[in-house]
Amino acid sequence: MIKHYGFIIKAESYSHVRDSTDLNAPEFSTHVVGVSSDDEAIVVAKAMIESGIQVIELCGGFGADSASYIIESLDTNVPIGYVTFSDQETNKLEQLLK
Repeated sequence: MIKHYGFIIKAESYSHVRDSTDLNAPEFSTHVVGVSSDDEAIVVAKAMIESGIQVIELCGGFGADSASYIIESLDTNVPIGYVTFSDQETNKLEQLLK
C-alpha cells in the first residue's frame, strides 16, 4: 500500500531549498517540491527515495525527454512517472503558452 508520495514541479524560478510543502493525512503523505532544472530534480528525487517516498511523479513541465533523463539517472526500484495531457488538452495548453 502506498503511503508516501512525492511530486516534483518544474518552473524556472523554483528552488528545492525554499519551495516545498507537505500534505499529511493519517494514512497518506505527499511531499511536493519545486525545482528549476532536471539535475535539481534528480537531487530531489534521490532525497525523496532516501526518505522513504514510495512513488514519485514529475509534473508535465518536464516532458518526455526530461522525464526519461531523470528516470535513467536514478538507479531505483521506486516507480517514477510524469503527468501528460491528452491531445485535446495539449492543444489547450499550447494556446495558453503562446
